[in-house]
Amino acid sequence: MQPALTLYHFPGACSRVTVCALGMAGLDYELKLINLAKEEQTGEAYKAISPLGKVPLMLVDGVPLAENAALLTFIGALRPESGVFPGGHEPLARAEAIGGLSFCGGTLHPQIRGMANPQRVTVGDGEPVRAKSRGLLMKSFGYAESRLAERGWWLGERSIVDVYLDWAFDVARRSGFDTSPFPQLDALRTRLVELPAYVRMTEIDAQSRVTLGL
Repeated sequence: MQPALTLYHFPGACSRVTVCALGMAGLDYELKLINLAKEEQTGEAYKAISPLGKVPLMLVDGVPLAENAALLTFIGALRPESGVFPGGHEPLARAEAIGGLSFCGGTLHPQIRGMANPQRVTVGDGEPVRAKSRGLLMKSFGYAESRLAERGWWLGERSIVDVYLDWAFDVARRSGFDTSPFPQLDALRTRLVELPAYVRMTEIDAQSRVTLGL
């Protein structure tokens, strides 16, 4: 039997990657929406279970589990045959998967935040932060572009890392980043729509936007 799972999500946030992973793994879960646009994440009720006020957060049999890398690793471990991560439990394959998650969450995500919302990382003039972050993104996306060109997918086979990478690239594009130098990344979404869980993820996001009145 699988554990009872409750995922806290905001449409468009990186929690959509967790939605996709749950779909790939065929796991049952309850979806609860946190309206970041209305700063619901700062309320005492949500901070009681998510002290940093972030999404995603998932309750596993009532126990809070935070950070996308941890959630995605957990989901992949629950259903190792699901394709969330290829390579099973082989140590190097697992380490490369965790490296990909860390790249998306620990490298790309802060750089996108600095470009799109510099006021969240500085109390001074945001333009130098924005410019520096844009330069860092050029380097990071350049690395991802060359890796996809060489291997086809981040891990050589389609995995949740590609979904995470697609999310980061899309957020950067919607924040004004010039994506034209990166055709491999630009084409990633077209390839991912062949994955039923990815399509379902976009449907859940659209429905969630309607529910929240966004």
